[in-house]
Amino acid sequence: MGASSEHFTNGELSCKHCHLNNCKGVLVAALEQFRSEAGDVPVLIHCAYRCPTYNKKVGGAANSQHVYGLAADISVQGMTTKQMEEIAERCILIKGIGRNDHQGFIHIDCRSTPAKWAYNNKGGWIAYYA
Repeated sequence: MGASSEHFTNGELSCKHCHLNNCKGVLVAALEQFRSEAGDVPVLIHCAYRCPTYNKKVGGAANSQHVYGLAADISVQGMTTKQMEEIAERCILIKGIGRNDHQGFIHIDCRSTPAKWAYNNKGGWIAYYA
């Protein structure tokens, strides 16, 4: 079983398909750090760990950080994706940030090298940026 915490439960972090939680501790620590930086407000987890089957079903990249238990798609009620992105940028554990303005969430992950991108209105990424 993967990591969970006071604010993020096993159920929230588990795959929607197989119900396993293979999230790494560093991701949960990053989520806690994000929550704290956001003012200790609730953070909605849309998706965290994905098994390879579910990742393929939802059109995730073959090397998606979700499959490794290192990514989550999140939102905070009342915040724009830009505001959430700015919070994520202050979190030292978060290296990957993808902003989905159309669906109102951001992707965060704990990859080894920094990356930022935006999604188009169909969910595909459109551009990397600094």
